[in-house]
Amino acid sequence: MKYSVPIFSTLLVSLTACQYVPYIHSTEKGQEIPQNLEQLFEYGANFASEYKNAATETCASYAKLYQEGDWHSGWILALQVTEPNNSCVNSEQAIQILTTLEKQKKIYPELLWLTHVHLSWLKGLEKVNQLKQERQDLVGKIDALKAIETSIDE
Repeated sequence: MKYSVPIFSTLLVSLTACQYVPYIHSTEKGQEIPQNLEQLFEYGANFASEYKNAATETCASYAKLYQEGDWHSGWILALQVTEPNNSCVNSEQAIQILTTLEKQKKIYPELLWLTHVHLSWLKGLEKVNQLKQERQDLVGKIDALKAIETSIDE
C-alpha cells in the first residue's frame, strides 16, 4: 500500500471539507493551526512520490527530518506503515512516534482522530505479530520434543 498517505489525505479532505470539526484539546504555546491542511497533504503527496521513486533514500531523508524536529515527517513515516516488509519504520516504531507526537501536542487537533485510528490499527498489528512469534516459538519447542522422543524410541 504505497499510496496510503495520499489515500488518507484524500479521505481526510473529503470527510472534513464540509464539516465543522471541534478541537479535541487545546494547543500549547501559540501553536499555529492552519485553516486548511493543504500543506500537510502536499507534504504527504511529496513523500508518496519520492518513496515510489527511491524508497530507501526517502525513508532516510524523512527519518532525518523527524530527528531534527520536523513532526510532519514523523507523522508521515508512522502513517506509511502498511506492509511489514515495505515501510520505513516498523509498527512498534510507528506507535512510539505517534504516541510521542500526541503527548507533545504536535499533531493538529483536526488530525487526532486519524492518529487514534492508526494507533489502534498498529496496536492490533503488533498483537498479531506477537502471536505469530509465539506460535513459531511453540512450533520450535514441539519439533525439539519430537526429536527427543524419536531419539529415545530408537
